[in-house]
Amino acid sequence: MQKIIKIKQINEVFLFIDCDSEQARELYHHVSCMAPNFQFHPKYRSRIWNGRISFFDTKTRLLPIGLLKDLISFAEKYSYECDFLFDVEKLINDVSEEDVVDFYSKLFNDSDFEPRDYQHEAIMSALTHKRGIIVSPTGSGKSLDIYTIIRFILLAQVDKKENDKILLIVPNISLVEQMFSDFKEYGWKDIDEYCGILYAGKEINYEKPVLISTWQSVYKRDSKFFSKFGTLIVDECHQAKATSINQIARECVNAEYRIGFTGTMSTVPADMYNIYGYLGPQIFNICTKTLQDKDVLSQITIANLILKYPDEVVKSMEEASYAHEVRFITDYEPRNKVFDFIIKSKEPGENILILCQRIKHLKNIESYVLKHYPSFKTYCIYQKVKAEEREEIRVGMEKKGDVIIIGTFATMSVGINIKNLHHVVLASSYKSKTKILQSIGRGLRKHASKKQLILWDIIDNFIWVGPKGGQHVNHVYKHFIQRMTYYKEQGFEFFNKIINL
Repeated sequence: MQKIIKIKQINEVFLFIDCDSEQARELYHHVSCMAPNFQFHPKYRSRIWNGRISFFDTKTRLLPIGLLKDLISFAEKYSYECDFLFDVEKLINDVSEEDVVDFYSKLFNDSDFEPRDYQHEAIMSALTHKRGIIVSPTGSGKSLDIYTIIRFILLAQVDKKENDKILLIVPNISLVEQMFSDFKEYGWKDIDEYCGILYAGKEINYEKPVLISTWQSVYKRDSKFFSKFGTLIVDECHQAKATSINQIARECVNAEYRIGFTGTMSTVPADMYNIYGYLGPQIFNICTKTLQDKDVLSQITIANLILKYPDEVVKSMEEASYAHEVRFITDYEPRNKVFDFIIKSKEPGENILILCQRIKHLKNIESYVLKHYPSFKTYCIYQKVKAEEREEIRVGMEKKGDVIIIGTFATMSVGINIKNLHHVVLASSYKSKTKILQSIGRGLRKHASKKQLILWDIIDNFIWVGPKGGQHVNHVYKHFIQRMTYYKEQGFEFFNKIINL
């Protein structure tokens, strides 16, 4: 006799799985994976824990709705019958393409904007599936997608309810101001009546239908706050693996729409389970190369600037720790000469974004640029710079040339929209694929003055040969080797240039 699994919907976050103990154990293992960095956990080292985590709770029998496909594949694998005790069809929308296209003609009637073909496909996927992840690279027009989805949902809410509000989560305060500004540019004339913004020190009206906020500003709020939202949209949702953003998604128990946007989806199984579980499975994907071929994004050339240090410096860095390498790179004044090569290589009127990891490094680079290139308009952007000032700098750069922005990866590598940008410089070493591709994305937007984007990757070569002839590769150079795999995967053109310091 075929065993039956009964499935009940608890809310817009969880399913209750009515099954026996044997089935529960099987499902537990089916939606499990190794925890990130499990090998370093004390419990794993003590052999108390095997390093696996599961996204099904055998005690409460709760499973995130986003893992419904995993549940169905599990049932098929073990030949179990699924008895759904709720209307599964309510998890999707019956939205006609004709209605959506007609909506575009009204929404963008007085605007220079309209969704491209691939954007239309992404918007349709979001509106029909109601939950899921849209993977679309930086510069592809995600903010226009989000704007269109929000306006369509607002229009569809004929009978407004208390829990029909829309929560849009963005990574940082710059993105809050930029998203609001973008929506206004797209033609939302009465946006102030509909849309509130929230971040540290910013007062808002919670009664407005749409709230744009950083995750830091809302994640500690109570359940009553989150219960008002019938829609949750998370920009740069690859960060939803973080506990705080994940918590927001779990607290929005009435959010039947839950859409995530990202340019780079994590491939770590635990991250994927977390993101898919609470936002939904991947429902749309388009890559950078496709959009370059469509002439939507700029072409790119990567210039790997390999710094050759004096022999005595290389010798002093033998067997240096990663932390020591970073401190040395930050403080070594002659290294800044590499910016002479970059700045003198650019055409008149072109703009540069320099990204670094630490504020001390940022300040050192700023001092060098101000001293040697006083004719350039130079700005620094990091956490302490107010959101309004960041937005003024961003908007101003679109109209000016010979501007240099020196910013931290934390504030500038994600989501900031600057079309009039010709050069991006990686002044600090990173190996995170997401961080690198997001940083490249800063300069991929098309602009009338731009032939292509040049990415300048600064590489510190402290490679030394041991007494027995073995070659020892330093930490940040290993990061560069990892970055090269990303460049090749994306099909980016690159060349190497040795710079003698």
